Amino acid sequence: MDIDSPKYPKETIKDIAQRIDMGMICFLNTDTLEVDCVLGESYLTYGDEEYDKVSREVYDKVDSWEHSTRIDPPESWESFKIMEDFIEYCIPDQDTIKERLWTAISKRKPFQNFKYIIDDSKYRQSWFDFKQMQLEKFVLNQLL
Repeated sequence: MDIDSPKYPKETIKDIAQRIDMGMICFLNTDTLEVDCVLGESYLTYGDEEYDKVSREVYDKVDSWEHSTRIDPPESWESFKIMEDFIEYCIPDQDTIKERLWTAISKRKPFQNFKYIIDDSKYRQSWFDFKQMQLEKFVLNQLL
């Protein structure tokens, strides 16, 4: 799938993908291509007046847009699938790290275990690149 589309420039898709990777909820004005975001559920702390004020401003602005799309971060099972695909398709079968990663994601705290192993490996940058590409596809699918 080509990440760039005639309607949505690659830079817009890339920007949204990076923000949802941080757990943000993004809104795209489909007329102007303006993007605005609020912190997602993982950031919520009840009673945080500053967060409430900023998010209310964003929601009010988005409500005024005639056409918009909300893009939430991937569900945990979708993020898990990205890890599985990376292990399956990007790491050679003969490399011992492949089995270590399969074992890591089969235990408790799979995301933490995966990160611990991948961060100290020669595949670290490949992982970041792969995840970014998958998130860009995720965003584009939300927009189509």
